[in-house]
Amino acid sequence: MTTKELQEQIKSLYDDFFNDLKIDKQTGIVIGTDKRFSGFPYIGTNYINAPIKILFIALDTGADECDNNYHDFDSRRGRIPQIDKFRSHLAGLYATALYILKNDLGYQEAWDTLWSYRDKYKIAKAIRSVSDSLPKDLLDYVSYVNRYRFVTINRPDDKRRGGKDRKWIDAKRESELLLAEIDVFSPDIIFFQGKHGLWNCKVEELKKKYKVVVLNHPSCWQRGADKLQYIVDEIESQIKL
Repeated sequence: MTTKELQEQIKSLYDDFFNDLKIDKQTGIVIGTDKRFSGFPYIGTNYINAPIKILFIALDTGADECDNNYHDFDSRRGRIPQIDKFRSHLAGLYATALYILKNDLGYQEAWDTLWSYRDKYKIAKAIRSVSDSLPKDLLDYVSYVNRYRFVTINRPDDKRRGGKDRKWIDAKRESELLLAEIDVFSPDIIFFQGKHGLWNCKVEELKKKYKVVVLNHPSCWQRGADKLQYIVDEIESQIKL
């Protein structure tokens, strides 16, 4: 499968979803409401060819993606900031991907550099501090999709973080979409970022088909403590790489 073919399969799933929930396909707005579908998932340009295909199931569209636009595949990728601007969500995603892919992509030295800051800073600040020594293309090899798909139209800045905008429009249909997406992505590992709202994600069923790791959201990794150690401990305790 190529990246284009993957995108076409995802788009087909979304077309049906939009029809079922009466979502305007040009704006993402749920007709007759103040809610908008946040857009298509992030698909790294090298995800298909990654030595280990990692799919992150994030929580919501928060501070790392804080504009008020409806995103297609290209604009979603374009919304990813430079690594020295990462907030907790993307910092945790990046550090987890680096830990998993360091051997296959030759990034052991980069991981060691980041690891050397494990006792000094929280994860986002550690990444910012050594960003010049870290690979800029790492997120090209992963994909992620948000668990909560909808945002309030024109929401203010203080409603873009901390779980301020997590609403199901149709929890059953959204669960069906997520599970269908996962099968299209066909990942080697699924990382759930955050334990909130897992009740309709059928995690135990997914574990029968995929390697699945459920982590706290990066903003909650041992609050104020060694967050890089949390990655290592939790991954090693849940799966054998």
